[in-house]
Amino acid sequence: MVVSTATISLQEQYIKKDIPLLQKLVPFEFNYALLKGRGNYVGIRRFNDFVAENPKSNAIDDEFVEWLNESETGDISELDFTLPGEIWQEINSDGEDCLRQRCPNFSDCFYFGAREAAEHADILVVNHNLLLVDAASGGNVLPKYDLLIIDEAHHLNDIATEAFSSQISSRGLKRLRNKATKQLNAPIKLLEDIEFDSHALFHRLRNDYAFNKKRVRQSIKEAEPMLMSLHVLRGWIESQDYENVLDVDLAKEKLKLKAKAVISTIDRYIKCLDLLKLPDSNWVIYVEQSTNPNHENFSVTASPLDVSGFIADNLLSKAGLHSTVCMSATLATAGDDPFDYFKTSVGVIGPVVQDKFQSPFDYKHQSMLFLPGRKSYNLPNPNDAGYITEASRVIEQLIELSHGRAFILFTSRSALFRAFEIISKRLPYEARRQGEMPRNKLLEWFKVTPNAVLFGTSSFWEGVSVDGDQLSLVVIDRIPFQAPDDPIYEARCERLKEGGEKSWFGDLALPYAITRLKQGVGRLIRTQSDKGVVAILDPRLTEKAYGQKIIECLPPMSVTHNLQDLPSFFNVNSLNS
Repeated sequence: MVVSTATISLQEQYIKKDIPLLQKLVPFEFNYALLKGRGNYVGIRRFNDFVAENPKSNAIDDEFVEWLNESETGDISELDFTLPGEIWQEINSDGEDCLRQRCPNFSDCFYFGAREAAEHADILVVNHNLLLVDAASGGNVLPKYDLLIIDEAHHLNDIATEAFSSQISSRGLKRLRNKATKQLNAPIKLLEDIEFDSHALFHRLRNDYAFNKKRVRQSIKEAEPMLMSLHVLRGWIESQDYENVLDVDLAKEKLKLKAKAVISTIDRYIKCLDLLKLPDSNWVIYVEQSTNPNHENFSVTASPLDVSGFIADNLLSKAGLHSTVCMSATLATAGDDPFDYFKTSVGVIGPVVQDKFQSPFDYKHQSMLFLPGRKSYNLPNPNDAGYITEASRVIEQLIELSHGRAFILFTSRSALFRAFEIISKRLPYEARRQGEMPRNKLLEWFKVTPNAVLFGTSSFWEGVSVDGDQLSLVVIDRIPFQAPDDPIYEARCERLKEGGEKSWFGDLALPYAITRLKQGVGRLIRTQSDKGVVAILDPRLTEKAYGQKIIECLPPMSVTHNLQDLPSFFNVNSLNS
């Protein structure tokens, strides 16, 4: 059996909590293993090569070396500090730079150790990304399996879209030139041509698409010379036999692997540029400019418009697969068939066994939903410039009633930063926001800090669990509709409008928002003894017709529009015990 979930943190929850409990419940023995994508494991040989090639670099410190010597898994998630991404890309395990059995560190390889454990497991826990990579490879990544459980299945479409997208960026091209120079000794003229053509391409895009994220609809002629230069470099690399390389310590083999990795990068860039040169209606092309002023980066991404057919054909209809279970607390949305939105997103056509199961939690008595009216609390439309300022005033009142112990969740980073700036310094409780430390460390801080207040965005809407009175309030700033200027969302809305059979709002925008909102609401009640308040500050929930549909899809909490009704749901007595 393969159990797949959306995030690495949920994988670890299965391994550390859920499956050990299952072992105690079933009357037979079984073993299990965790397998992550290869890039999550450090490659010992690649690490040694990086240190040898960069003897003066301070990027690898003693703390990392100590961890590497003591780690049994080589898994980057064990680190309690952040390693720069460009460094990790040089030292992690990489299939295109792998000597396999010829590697001097093969017997100690973290990745192949994890693979061996996976081969002998009765239950293998993976994430959706790895599951989809295996499906795309025809089953060459994971061991063969008979049964599949897809947890957090509502993420499958989005992760598939990301997994099968291709991208080219100014920073990526710079790394490519550096690798071709330092590792392959490529001719300077070829690299100068690539640099010249990349400047021309990104100059054109920067002038025409001077926004953070904007869709490209027409052909970009500057992609043609960039394509030609990359093809020339690719041809030169393929023509090299490296016969003049002294084959000491597998030097020739290592060089061939580095050449193979560079060619693979070029091929991804070519795929993206081909679509930029000749747009395809089945693909969405968009450009994005980095907001970091110290590291300007301009990227072009090509994403498939519809991945449902791939999911249905290559994953759900996989040869040898007897049964698949898709589950999530948020699969059901509104409509005659509450599972229609999900089934459409993964290409399920025809009969399935489907059901909604009641929660074991008594939401009526354990929780209250606070919906502040626009007039009573002076809340403007969420799209108005002054919304966060007014919402922050209500958030502060809620935190005062709950004595901290709160998640304050936002749909955007800008709203998060603005509210944190307004509120945090006035609170009598310790407050932190997402980005101040790694996500898992921030969650640990919240669990052990009395009366803590955590301000977060998307990664704290799901996949995190805090039991007991430590979390008694969840505030959500607004209905989490997708941003209307998101290129992929925009293109999918246009296709629905052109088809005429479905509504872009009722069949795409609204189900998406309901799914996301149910995840955020679900942070509050995690056990049968939890108690607290969910506050959704968006006045559209009480003013718009679709607001009632959304509320009906949420857990059956008691509803109030008055702050005075909330104190009985905050277990303040526990603070004095």
